This record gives sequence, C-alpha cells and structure tokens, in this order.
Amino acid sequence: MSKSVKLYQFSRKVHKWSGLILSVFFMFIAVTGLVLVYMIPLGVADELRTGKESSPNQAIPMEKVVSIAVSQGLPGTDSVDDIFRIEYRPSANVYQVRFNNSQGVQIDASTGKVLSTNPDYSTFLITLHDGSFFGNWYRYTILTMTGLALILLSFSGYYMFGFPLYKRLMAKRKTRDSEI
Repeated sequence: MSKSVKLYQFSRKVHKWSGLILSVFFMFIAVTGLVLVYMIPLGVADELRTGKESSPNQAIPMEKVVSIAVSQGLPGTDSVDDIFRIEYRPSANVYQVRFNNSQGVQIDASTGKVLSTNPDYSTFLITLHDGSFFGNWYRYTILTMTGLALILLSFSGYYMFGFPLYKRLMAKRKTRDSEI
C-alpha cells in the first residue's frame, strides 16, 4: 500500500474518532452560542430599556449605581461583592447591573430610576459558553483541545475531500497522456 493511501486511511480514522468524541463539546458550544444569539426572542434575557436622553458626562456616579442596584431587595444581592458586572450602554443611556446569581437591574444613567429588575440568564449562558462556569482548567484545557481538534478536523476533512479528487485528476491525466 502506498504512503498516500496509508495517510488517507489514517486521516479517516483520526477524523472519525476525534469528531465523534469532540462532537459533545462542539454541540455544547453551538447550542449555548445559539441560545445567546436568540436570547431576547426566547425570553432568556431582558430587553434593553431606554433611559432619559442626556450626555454620558451627566451620568450618575458609580457609587450611586451600586447603591440603587443593591437596594432593590433581589435575593442574593446584598453587597457590592454580589455584582458580577456593571455595563454602561451609551446608546440607551442605561446602566446594566448583573449579579452573580443571574439577577439583573437596569438603571437610567441620568436619573437613577430603576427601569427593570428581571432575572437575566445571559450572564449564566455566557459563562457556560466561554467555559468560565467550569473554571480555568476547563477553559484552558478542554476548550483549547476542542479548538485545536476543530482545526485538525478541518484539515483532515479537506484532505479526505481533496485526495480522491486529486487521484481522479491524476488518473484522467495519465489516461489522456497515454492516449497521445
């Protein structure tokens, strides 16, 4: 058996087994990514409200944002340590305060009025999707191996697709050359 045929057969085995094993991770990343893309229509995340129009330099100070968010009486939101992230959205003039327990508060950046206190599971979904939910070991080992395996699967797939085409092209060329 020629080297190219052996390489082709080896490529098929690697492609099949690594694809089968890693398809669990690919599906997990794909499903969480799709839910993130469609989280507002699915009702997983609260739609961004719009605050009173004003310039960003008229926004309330961060201490007040924290104070307002923590004082809403949401479960598990007792102190600044419970806050996962605070985002300022200039297009809507809104602060989005996201807590560690998937609670969310939207605050008008100019008046301090609370616009929404709905649960926001997007933070949970983001941590699932990027692997930080499982810890750094998952992010840097499993996701790195998954990414590298996707590259390997792509190249082995290109090879498995291209090798038969190349062989057919060479056979046609050989036939044509022998007829001349």
